[in-house]
Amino acid sequence: MTADGSILLVTYGHTVSFWNTETYEKMKEFQVPSQVNSASLHPNKSVFVCGGEDFKMYKFEYETGNELESFKGHFGPVHCVRFSPDGELYASGSEDGTLRLWQTVVGKTYGLWKYVQPMETGQNETNAVNDEDVSATLGSDATPNNAVKAEA
Repeated sequence: MTADGSILLVTYGHTVSFWNTETYEKMKEFQVPSQVNSASLHPNKSVFVCGGEDFKMYKFEYETGNELESFKGHFGPVHCVRFSPDGELYASGSEDGTLRLWQTVVGKTYGLWKYVQPMETGQNETNAVNDEDVSATLGSDATPNNAVKAEA
């Protein structure tokens, strides 16, 4: 679902479809190269990203469905993809236990984050740490809640 709640994204097989949440009508539907598990539409609705069973991330033009880029970064199927609220980054979470942050414009990885045990915060959050012992907590809206460097 988009942040404004106007478009619902549905993924199945090799398909990503976009539905108007007010009229319940399908707006667009695109075929993608791999079985897809998750997709996210950029806040300005210019591009969408998706990931799935081939361990890759794909970026497509929203208007035409043309593939713009694809990236290999995970060592397992991608199960969750989300843009940040400002659209500058998107995150992908994989069965390999990692979370990758990608720059929307450049498209290269922003960091590799390894899942760590959940902290008891009372919120729906995912906790991860990278190779430099910097930890991050992502809330249910994909907004980083904190990022701190671990003390040696």
